[in-house]
Amino acid sequence: MLGAGSIVPTSDRFCTAAYLEAGEARILVDCGPGTLEKMRRMGISPHNVDAVFLTHYHLDHVSDLLPLIKLRAYTPTGEPQRSPKTLNIIGPSGLTELLNHLIHSNKFFEYLESLMNYRKYTALTTVEEGREYEICGLKFSSVPVTHSYGVAYKFWDGRCSVVFSGDTAPDRRLIEFARGADILIHECSFPSDLLIGQHTGERELALIVAEARPRLVVVTHLYPAWSGAEHQIVRAIEEAYKCRVIVGRDLMEIRI
Repeated sequence: MLGAGSIVPTSDRFCTAAYLEAGEARILVDCGPGTLEKMRRMGISPHNVDAVFLTHYHLDHVSDLLPLIKLRAYTPTGEPQRSPKTLNIIGPSGLTELLNHLIHSNKFFEYLESLMNYRKYTALTTVEEGREYEICGLKFSSVPVTHSYGVAYKFWDGRCSVVFSGDTAPDRRLIEFARGADILIHECSFPSDLLIGQHTGERELALIVAEARPRLVVVTHLYPAWSGAEHQIVRAIEEAYKCRVIVGRDLMEIRI
């Protein structure tokens, strides 16, 4: 868990990113501010990442994407890379438009195309609901959720299934999508009494977990309102459904 927080930093959390290793696959889910630095601190090489999965295109989930693209044009020791490893960039509708705005329509960043030819070593995939995909032996699919044209992802390899909610308000589609998953990584941005925007609080999350019935819940995307009160999330979930609950924090490693 590289980043388990929001755009507002706390001592334990800042923005959103997760790194998943499964068999030969090495993937990022979201790529918010500080992702590359947290990878460095955890000894994870960004040169080895096979794919970046973006749940939606808000700043706190994508701002390290362009640095990652630029970094891949260099070797780990800083020399120009003759043949960069392909970086797969996967996201919901609007992915091509996002990169066009960030790079091609931006005179300050267009050198990523004109000088570095980033398109030679990146591959874009816009996910479609109901379709199964595979990368490096890891299967995945997606479903739309209630948050700024976002999606949730499910990954499975025959041994374990993991669902990432991304940012979302409670959504029946996500509950069905996550039903029976081994691991549900779900946002809980604010306490339910303070809930704003298209997000989820602890009471709403408890109901989601009770229906989806995962083996493990990892809670993420916590705003500072939760600092010192994280136990309330655990209690709400455990009262609704008995399963293991972990409240995420930055640089946390979970082995399955």
